Amino acid sequence: MLNKLKLMIIISVFLAPITIVNAQDRTEDANLNTHGQFVSLTFHDVRDDVAINGDRDAYAISSKNLAQFLSWLKQSDWNVIRLEDVWQARYNKKPLPNKALLLSFDDGALSSYNRVYPLLKQYQIPAVFAIVTSWINGNSADAYEAYGQGNLMNWSQMREMQHSGLAEFVSHSDNLHKGVLANPQKNMQPAAITRQYFPVQADYEDDQSYHKRVLNDLKKSKAVLDHELGIQTKAIFWPYGAVTKETELLATQAGLPFSFSLGDVSAHDSSIKTYQRAIVMGNPVPEELHAQMLKFLNDIKQPSKNRKSVLSIDPAELLNNKPSLTDDKLGQMLDQVGSLKTNVISLKVVKDQNGDGKADTAYFPTKVLPHYQDILNRIIWQSRTRIAQQIYIELPLDLQLEQQNALVGLTEDLFKNNSSLEGLTLDAQHHLDCALQNQQWSQQCQQNIHQVFKIKEQIKNKANNLVNISTNLRTILKVKPKTAQFDGLKPLLEQGLMYSDLINIEIDPLKNPNSFKAFEKSSQQLSSVQKQQLIVSFDLSAKQPQDWKIYKHAYQQLKTLGIQKIGVSNYHLDQGQAIHENLYRELSLNDSALNYKNPYMIHSQMEQK
Repeated sequence: MLNKLKLMIIISVFLAPITIVNAQDRTEDANLNTHGQFVSLTFHDVRDDVAINGDRDAYAISSKNLAQFLSWLKQSDWNVIRLEDVWQARYNKKPLPNKALLLSFDDGALSSYNRVYPLLKQYQIPAVFAIVTSWINGNSADAYEAYGQGNLMNWSQMREMQHSGLAEFVSHSDNLHKGVLANPQKNMQPAAITRQYFPVQADYEDDQSYHKRVLNDLKKSKAVLDHELGIQTKAIFWPYGAVTKETELLATQAGLPFSFSLGDVSAHDSSIKTYQRAIVMGNPVPEELHAQMLKFLNDIKQPSKNRKSVLSIDPAELLNNKPSLTDDKLGQMLDQVGSLKTNVISLKVVKDQNGDGKADTAYFPTKVLPHYQDILNRIIWQSRTRIAQQIYIELPLDLQLEQQNALVGLTEDLFKNNSSLEGLTLDAQHHLDCALQNQQWSQQCQQNIHQVFKIKEQIKNKANNLVNISTNLRTILKVKPKTAQFDGLKPLLEQGLMYSDLINIEIDPLKNPNSFKAFEKSSQQLSSVQKQQLIVSFDLSAKQPQDWKIYKHAYQQLKTLGIQKIGVSNYHLDQGQAIHENLYRELSLNDSALNYKNPYMIHSQMEQK
């Protein structure tokens, strides 16, 4: 279970492919100015017999490849730094060197002593070692599952490394390097950021118990490290990179104010104190590791990733007639979306149960609305770990404006048990039509805009306290304008959006061709950066073959305009085959014919048999 959980988490958090450095990369490397920034590479086990491809441990690197990398580092103009250098840069304003690199090795595997340590001495290169203290002190079950029996360092070996001056030791928790039960469907999720689900009580861990469990664990880990190694450690390298602002604060209270996660730093604001680390996978050679270092730095400079393909899905699609969530329906959705190879699922999280046009129940436990089904966490986790989707959720603005339900409270309940979310969408429907329609806004329109953006900032601030820092939460305003004019689109993007914000325009080029043409015209006036702040999704209403051709052409027009975040605003399972057959090239992010799979052909063949 431990290794499987580790693989699921890392696939979700760090999907960036490693590529060989080419001539262009080397040119970028030569001109790279990284003052105030640093790259952190995270290694795990080091073995002599790691397979070139497809090793049993995806995180292992061969002794040969590591030695060659350290040899290359010694000759390169990269500067390997220590944790103390980062600490000094952060608090005492002592600048980091250009092209700074921090090396770390997680978990306390025996190879850190008998393979890594000799190489550090040979090349006189420092590194950081993150230790799960309970593993070293006899928590054998989890440790054996991770590395096998007798394959961890002991305190005597670590003291020797510490005394050399080349090894720094930090907390990797005492006993948080595991999964805990996270929902009624029995998914196991990272212990540090998950409020446990208790099946007997059919309830979740309350805030006080959760805070106490995590705080006590971190205090114990620090106390053990300090006592055994004669140090005063102040850093926590979070297991699985799982950390929120909430746990950041708990770590500070435990005496561990120096926090490291996994992922990139592209959308992090100044209030987040956690640094990110790139994880090493697939036994890379030095050229591949160098490419990963460059990509890490380039991600810092690119606050808006280019391509997104978004499918908006109502969980009601996945319920049977009882109604309840079934593995068959969920599996069907995962197969369809996985084969289409989009990269974002946007989930509606509330339901209009009585059909009066107002949301009145939720798909997750909350004090704000009645609880319809506790299924959201299951859908999110399976979508992230099985088909590597980023998950956005949608909250309707009218819940607050029309129904007087506090969206901040709903957001808090949502993110407490779903900290892995990567996007928070506020569905404003027609509330910003006046802003989109006109370049000059009336006083009433400005008040509407202010009200919408105020609510957006409130729920964003609440979510940012609870979301996993590694996910780089995006906030999206979704609009479904009735207008056939978009003269105000550029001013809205210029004046309204904060860093990491997006606007999702929902439109139907089949039913409203004039509106789509007006949008096209206005989009031509946008800068490339502003186009990256747009998601355009179509509400598909195709009935005839020629209807699909209209959508196909409209998606192609968006790409011609340079709009690279596109989607389907209401994806239905019974539409899946038609979408796959008619819009695969437009929606799919698959760039290799070798990876193509048609799930409908497979099902048809099985039925014939």
